[in-house]
Amino acid sequence: MSRVRHELKTSEPSQEMLDKIVRAREAIANQEARYIKCPYCRHNSFVVYGDTKGHVQSKCSKCGRITVFDVLNMRRVRRRHFSI
Repeated sequence: MSRVRHELKTSEPSQEMLDKIVRAREAIANQEARYIKCPYCRHNSFVVYGDTKGHVQSKCSKCGRITVFDVLNMRRVRRRHFSI
């Protein structure tokens, strides 16, 4: 049985879009990346940066489940440990 391979049709983005991509990469150059994990299988689903806001929908590449994340409410809370 032979496998049929489908060719992906791609095209080069416009110069305006390429400029936006370059500006976006420059904007995050000094920001720390944070990985958001899939709540079902704990696989790293996607990366967010400090200026990311709002809701993001992502499909996990490991388990295939689609989840909507509220990025602002998923920020890490630093806890202070006090000794008594």
